[in-house]
Amino acid sequence: MRFAAKPFNASDNACKVIRFLTPNLYELREIARHFGYKEPIANTLVENFSHLDELLGEVRKLGTFVGAHIDNVIVTLGYYGVVIVRRACEHTPFFDSRGAYQRQPGDELQVRFYPGRKLDFIVNVSGAGDSFSSGFISAMLEGRMEPVCVEVGFEAACCALGSKGAVADLYFDRSHACWDKEAGARFIAVE
Repeated sequence: MRFAAKPFNASDNACKVIRFLTPNLYELREIARHFGYKEPIANTLVENFSHLDELLGEVRKLGTFVGAHIDNVIVTLGYYGVVIVRRACEHTPFFDSRGAYQRQPGDELQVRFYPGRKLDFIVNVSGAGDSFSSGFISAMLEGRMEPVCVEVGFEAACCALGSKGAVADLYFDRSHACWDKEAGARFIAVE
């Protein structure tokens, strides 16, 4: 996790060109420290939070702090799900019809939590976060709205979780139902 802030250490211009981050909680903590977060940061493991609201509270604080520097912060939280921090509603596409990134500089930061799926059978957790990010990015580049991007990401993560290796042998194509399904979000108030 200590390498999470490395791109920002390498160049002062990184914040000007990096538009998306997909850290887990531990990486988010390291990135927040790099940007000068002043409050104490817990070292609690994701699975050791006593209440989901406590976990989401920490992610909200750190995510909005990092979101002041990076447009889109997509925090993976293992089986709990994903938190997205961005300056747009969930139905604003990330890219316009020409494929150009749509920055929402004047809009207020919004924080949304998408609960993860309950799985009965997990073979391996290695690569699930990266698979989620790959699915999310694929849908995002196809012009899908945030909830569909999350759903495609979840499906890709499920493929990795059911695989012996970090990368699944088989994922899915664009005919899969996840490309048309919207994951449900819960808003987390920004204080």
